[in-house]
Amino acid sequence: MKRILIILTCCLVSATLPAAAYEVGDLVENITLPDLSGAEANLSDYAGKIIVLNFFASWCPSCNEEAEHLQHDIWEVYEDDGVVVIAIDVMEQVSLVQGWAAAVGATYPIWMAPDWSLILQFPQALGLPYNAILDRSFEIRYGSMGFDQTAITNMIQILIDEGPTPVYPSTLDGVKGLYR
Repeated sequence: MKRILIILTCCLVSATLPAAAYEVGDLVENITLPDLSGAEANLSDYAGKIIVLNFFASWCPSCNEEAEHLQHDIWEVYEDDGVVVIAIDVMEQVSLVQGWAAAVGATYPIWMAPDWSLILQFPQALGLPYNAILDRSFEIRYGSMGFDQTAITNMIQILIDEGPTPVYPSTLDGVKGLYR
């Protein structure tokens, strides 16, 4: 009898999942979750920012590895360009995540999700770590399981280069601006 060893580089949620509520190109509705201090945090507070949503758990080895990159290569590099990293922990105790954040040196906002329902709304969200990028109007521009630093930084640069979407008066130029 042959034995096959399969090593997973991330943590899968399930083999059979419902279809995601969102697809790339969809607008994300406001998300409200508690942060590490217990205060209510709202996605809407980041209007006009480019948002990297990172779903993680402290027990996930790949999540721990990417936390350093999120801090040093995304958050610290692009914060002055209007980019924010929001990490969303899935189903862990606040005290555990507070200790984890201190240990990995995470200074970006961390929110607490009570279950898997939020992450499963995003495209290709089969497990952890999972990253989505929202543009300044909360449109999903990227979503992928795992951490692909090149893809994430390329998308961030594209969104920075696009700049804020201009608002035009009610004219033909205004209609063109809405559909550019």
